[in-house]
Amino acid sequence: MSFIYIISKLFTYLVLPPGIFIIVFFIIAFYTKKFKKLFLFIAFSFYLLSNSYVADALLSRLETPYNKKIDYSKKALAVVVLSGGSIVGSANIPISNDGYKRAMWGVMLAKSQNIPLLFSGGGLYKNYTQADAFKESMKELEKNLGVAMPMSSHTVMGRFALNIENRSLSTYENAKFSKDYFDKLGIKKPMIYLVTSAYHMRRSATLYKYFGFSVIPVATDFKIDRKPKTFWDFLPNISAFNKSYIALHEYAGLLSLKLRGI
Repeated sequence: MSFIYIISKLFTYLVLPPGIFIIVFFIIAFYTKKFKKLFLFIAFSFYLLSNSYVADALLSRLETPYNKKIDYSKKALAVVVLSGGSIVGSANIPISNDGYKRAMWGVMLAKSQNIPLLFSGGGLYKNYTQADAFKESMKELEKNLGVAMPMSSHTVMGRFALNIENRSLSTYENAKFSKDYFDKLGIKKPMIYLVTSAYHMRRSATLYKYFGFSVIPVATDFKIDRKPKTFWDFLPNISAFNKSYIALHEYAGLLSLKLRGI
């Protein structure tokens, strides 16, 4: 490992955010007389949340239960894919990174089992919903790879086709409007393959079960990298900070379900 490589890596971890913020808060804590403990607390909190060990530990309880192969002995009527955001104005593939993994895994599963897929997601932008981003991305897939992606306005069980729910603004509404969708088909307690990011599965499955679904969780978009840790993983980095944010957001969502009695 060359000296120049080590210096460039240290620069990346310590001079770019969040490393620079941690250093600044430590310096302020060292020189200030007032609020010293507060600044030290902020600095340590930033460091811990930006540390790969801590980030993976926070995510582990969310992801690990769903990091397993699909049990194909359980037959579902349909695949339900939860949206993961969109990138408005993107020149191509306008689904977000998380959303694209969900969509692709859901499509592969639905096509292999020859069952319908319901994509659930609206978003705040009414002129261009997350469902619109999904449809556009699937059209690109069909055009460039020659893979048939039939869109359906009338669901037929036992046949692969893409169906859209474009009103939901939250995971709660994903489940609620998905239930409305199956109710209109006369299916009261559907068994589904539920596809979402692994970190999001626990909350999603809880809500879908609450609305009367029998859920077979088939998670994707795993965030924990299980390769051996190195010295660099002790240093703060923005990827770990983002993973910590995702985990804390999910724990807050799970707490809100508990408080609502779900």
